[in-house]
Amino acid sequence: MIADLPIDLQGERLLLTDELAVYWPARSLLLLADWHLGKSDVFGRRGIPIPEGSTAADLERLTALCGQYAVRQVLVLGDLMHAPPSAHDRWPLELAHWLTQHDVAFCVVAGNHDRISEQQLPSALVGRVEWHAAHLDIGPFRLCHEPEPDPNRYVLAGHLHPTRRIVTQGDRLRAPAFWFRRQYGVLPAFGSFTGGMNIKPARDDRVFIAGPGAVAEVR
Repeated sequence: MIADLPIDLQGERLLLTDELAVYWPARSLLLLADWHLGKSDVFGRRGIPIPEGSTAADLERLTALCGQYAVRQVLVLGDLMHAPPSAHDRWPLELAHWLTQHDVAFCVVAGNHDRISEQQLPSALVGRVEWHAAHLDIGPFRLCHEPEPDPNRYVLAGHLHPTRRIVTQGDRLRAPAFWFRRQYGVLPAFGSFTGGMNIKPARDDRVFIAGPGAVAEVR
């Protein structure tokens, strides 16, 4: 069972999940950011051997999210991929196979690592992925990759891979974090093979850390 924590933002109810995605019930929309698919392939081509299998594990997490919530659309807030794929990369076929098995729309707002156009998508994903080069406006939100304030809408973004360090009685913990500021909110990186940036929230920011089985607000 996926754990979640509801918050109200701009008059909308959102569910922050321990699988590092946000579910928007009113739109049946699942938001995630910074998947960085193919990162292991990129490192392998550079002669750096690293463990494989992260794509399959992440797709299992996505399956669980779609199974628990009434998801009709998945929207990636940038950095779907780590780099433009080569002909030998496996992740486009793995994602395409997942899409054939699930009745959901799949959309991407391109990030700085998504250095291709919709016309350059791997053939397995052509017609299966809706590609937005800049941003997407839905309801009160501007959905994009980099958290840059917008004068008309609250921004939901990724890019920063936020984490929060907690220190208590000599114990230390660094956990993925959802970070909500006055003009924008930042989702944690969804990909299991990604790094993180320790954030330093301002007094009025809201920060929620996520771990197996729980999402909790920290002050």
